[in-house]
Amino acid sequence: MSSRKLIIITTSYRLNKENTEPIPAIERFDGVYFRLLRKHIREGRLRNVDILIVSEKFGLIWAKDKVPYYEVHGKMGSLSLDKKTTEKIRKENLQKLKKIVNRYSEIYVNVGREYLKLIEGFEKFTTSKVTYASGKGLGPKASHMKEWITSQ
Repeated sequence: MSSRKLIIITTSYRLNKENTEPIPAIERFDGVYFRLLRKHIREGRLRNVDILIVSEKFGLIWAKDKVPYYEVHGKMGSLSLDKKTTEKIRKENLQKLKKIVNRYSEIYVNVGREYLKLIEGFEKFTTSKVTYASGKGLGPKASHMKEWITSQ
């Protein structure tokens, strides 16, 4: 099995507004987790790690995929999708995940309860170790993610 790892994270409500042209998702989203990931990328700690972002607007996107600037609506951490749309996006996301999850030795998942609905069940397709962010709230989950990254 590969020594590559995968981090699955949700979009953030905080966006980089300086550039309205499409820019890589890792740069467009500017929440706590994204700042933490960018710091560790700069420091060379995420060389064998791919980052996949769960978005209600775009489905699953890679950190390098270009994302245009857009206005964020709704409440942080909650989906603004109806059940039918949520299920449609979940099925599309699971198809994508099914094709890639076995490339990784470990998958780290840092998504909230609502966004988890968009990838729920992907674990059935993989024998990779799956670790979920632990803790309640941004701070504890960011600390857990940092510990996971630095232990790699």
